[in-house]
Amino acid sequence: MNIKRVIFSSVITGVAGVILGIGVAEINHADQRPNAMYQYATIGGVMGLAVGAGQQALRELEQLSEES
Repeated sequence: MNIKRVIFSSVITGVAGVILGIGVAEINHADQRPNAMYQYATIGGVMGLAVGAGQQALRELEQLSEES
């Protein structure tokens, strides 16, 4: 398994998750907490990291199973 690809994929999807979280915070004006944008961005980033790492790990495992 190529760990560099897994890390790169998780970082890229984490950044996309942060951007999505900021977008959701901007749309959701009903949430009046002062640090809501940071919370949404953090949640989006963590979810993006997890999804990106999982997705790339599955791709790598699929390639390993096809080779053998």
